[in-house]
Amino acid sequence: MAVKITPTTGLLGRHVDDLSLPERLQYANHWIAFQKYSPPKKVSEGDVEFPDMKVRVVEAAGASTQACITQLKSRNLDPTDYEFTILKPPY
Repeated sequence: MAVKITPTTGLLGRHVDDLSLPERLQYANHWIAFQKYSPPKKVSEGDVEFPDMKVRVVEAAGASTQACITQLKSRNLDPTDYEFTILKPPY
């Protein structure tokens, strides 16, 4: 099955806080889906391991909630496990 490339594909799997200013402006006003609960992953720095508190990863993005739901279903994910919000401009 071919992967459909959309204008919002660059958001998938990323933390909103890691987006650059131009990316935040580019994706502003698009709908994004976050899993309602994501347990923190472990991050290592040297010999110290600690939880990564950036747990909100974009799982789907599009021009509407329906586009997000379609993306989630195409990956066999249950849309009821996700919350949908509009990505606001950075300022």
